[in-house]
Amino acid sequence: MARWTIRQRLLKTLIGLVAVLWVSGVTIAGLTVRHELDEVFDSALRETTGQIIPIALHQYKLMGPEAAVAKAGQGQTTSFQASRGHVHYYLQDPQGVVLVASDGAPGVPPPGSLRDGFHNSGGFRYYSKFLRQEKVRIVVAQELKERSEAAVGLWLGLASPLLALLPLAVFAILRTVNRATEPMARVSRELEARSGDHLDPLDSSDLPGELTSVIEATNTMMERLKAAIGSERAFAANAAHELRNPIASARAQIQLLAANLKGTPDSVRAENVASQLGQLGRRVEKLLQLARTQAGLGRGRERSDLGAVTNMIADEYAWRPEVSARLALETPADACWVAMDQDALAIVLRNVIENAVHHGDTTAPITVRVQGDHSVRVTNGCATIPPDVLAGLKKRFRRGGSPGSPGDGLGLAIVDALMRQAGAGFEMSSPAEGRADGFEIVLKFPGAL
Repeated sequence: MARWTIRQRLLKTLIGLVAVLWVSGVTIAGLTVRHELDEVFDSALRETTGQIIPIALHQYKLMGPEAAVAKAGQGQTTSFQASRGHVHYYLQDPQGVVLVASDGAPGVPPPGSLRDGFHNSGGFRYYSKFLRQEKVRIVVAQELKERSEAAVGLWLGLASPLLALLPLAVFAILRTVNRATEPMARVSRELEARSGDHLDPLDSSDLPGELTSVIEATNTMMERLKAAIGSERAFAANAAHELRNPIASARAQIQLLAANLKGTPDSVRAENVASQLGQLGRRVEKLLQLARTQAGLGRGRERSDLGAVTNMIADEYAWRPEVSARLALETPADACWVAMDQDALAIVLRNVIENAVHHGDTTAPITVRVQGDHSVRVTNGCATIPPDVLAGLKKRFRRGGSPGSPGDGLGLAIVDALMRQAGAGFEMSSPAEGRADGFEIVLKFPGAL
């Protein structure tokens, strides 16, 4: 279902209302003009009748009653030119017999002409009046098209200026609605700019009263959210410090104990305990990273040097004897700045490189290449991963390696969440580009000036 907006609804309502009012106004004006014109034409027709009466009687007396009756149907009199359109007249006896008719008169007058007053028939407007002294009836006919033409002309004269004003009315409505809804658009833009690292209150100055209560409620909610996120991040940081050190210390003690017990039956058990403590430490580290990710760590937009952070993470693994000979790092000579929180960036790179170390072929090289287009390409050797398995690696607790391989299945899920929060993305492919086997991840970060 398509979403509606206040702006669109206001525009449709106001433009529709103006159009209806315009049509109604023009229609009412047209009907009023037609009514007034009818009154003017009727008055003129009555006056014209008064002017025609002497002419018709004079013609009737010259012809004589018998001759008038005999020649009335031949239309021997001349037309009378009135001031408002062509008119014709008849002179009738009380029984309706035409005594005198003007030239071009429209046939026999209708039966209604035997009554005094106005009536319409056959495209003509008739006015009838009985002359009591002369015992005859005068009937004057005027073409209705004269009135229609005059009414249409006046109606167009009234409607044309109003029609020309319609575009101005629409423009005024658009401008008014845009100005009225601009505060809502501004508030929307400010809300979109807010993130876990930017929860400052919205400015409620110069906003309409309808939005003030909404802004105040939103600011209160953001203050609570800011406090909650701060508490969660503080807990994650404290937990990382409090848990890492004891586990590392316990592991060191167990390793020392295993070395002292070497050659005894308890040596293997001590080494197993040290290995399990190592796995526990890594799992705690992943869970803490996941907690920081859920707190919105990746939404930060601080400026970070992609090459420097990648070099720092690669150095951590270069100190490991089983990794240093396999790891190859390529970075550009110039700094490559990206818009991403430095801690989030380090977590992403650490998980990607760790994934290559743990799940790649232990004899194949690992290539980490920082490119000038704000991307990092990590390639490691391994058997080809099936497409259905590859598609599920971003989910939590999914592993692409063998069941006995190290890892908790959280690394790529954390990478996916942080990259989405940062407005970045990454692609996985197997086999790697230009190879028949292997696995490759390409991280694409948003650039920063």
